[in-house]
Amino acid sequence: MFVFCGGMFRSGSTLQYQIVSQLIEDRGLGDRITWHSPEAFSEIRSLHSSSSQMLAFKAHKLTSEMLKEIEHNGAKVITAHRDIRDVVVSAMKKNDWSFRKIWRNDRLRYWTGRFDEWARQPGALVCRYEDLVTDLHGVIKSIADHLDISLSENEIGSLAQEYSLDNQKLRAGQVAIQMQTGRNMSKFDPHSLLHHNHIATAGIGEYRKILLPAQIRAIEDECSDWMMRWGYEADRPQLTISQRALRMTYRR
Repeated sequence: MFVFCGGMFRSGSTLQYQIVSQLIEDRGLGDRITWHSPEAFSEIRSLHSSSSQMLAFKAHKLTSEMLKEIEHNGAKVITAHRDIRDVVVSAMKKNDWSFRKIWRNDRLRYWTGRFDEWARQPGALVCRYEDLVTDLHGVIKSIADHLDISLSENEIGSLAQEYSLDNQKLRAGQVAIQMQTGRNMSKFDPHSLLHHNHIATAGIGEYRKILLPAQIRAIEDECSDWMMRWGYEADRPQLTISQRALRMTYRR
């Protein structure tokens, strides 16, 4: 049975994948599938067609083949969402993108739409990125419950420590060192799926320090329904005349 970790872009899906993989591997219930493009899933499924174990697979895009796996074979879905304003800032920092590039390429609707596709799947476990940062203990318990795996409080605490933000930063730093020394020519670790610059920012509400008021208003106007649906309150910053003029340049 596949377990899809299909979180929103820059919203903790890699961490969810790591936790799922650790849980099923430690108990001999299954294995992790290293990174493959979503389009390669049909090939992966064929390779593991005879397996009765759990298989952790990370993907941001939900393909038709994955949908079939959910509908016909009971694949489980674990997904996460994040304040879209912080997603924008995280993407800007990690990929060195400008706000205007994100806006012109319609990334806001693309990212929220991808998440909504995962969240609509029957029985999907939907987590908040903010809880992954502030209550990892509780998220680990909810993931274990979703997979019908019993964990003691000590086991949960141990996993929460192992995948703490500080330890994740150390792992990402090791990937960067391996790249610099030529020990790993890839930009990510095939076991953890962490990139060398994976944790660009883990801040909650950091967009207030980075984005211009006109940019915040533009995101909030574009994603108002989505933000309301998932519990993110709009700031609605007041704009000066020059800021309103800048906001006009972001109108579609």
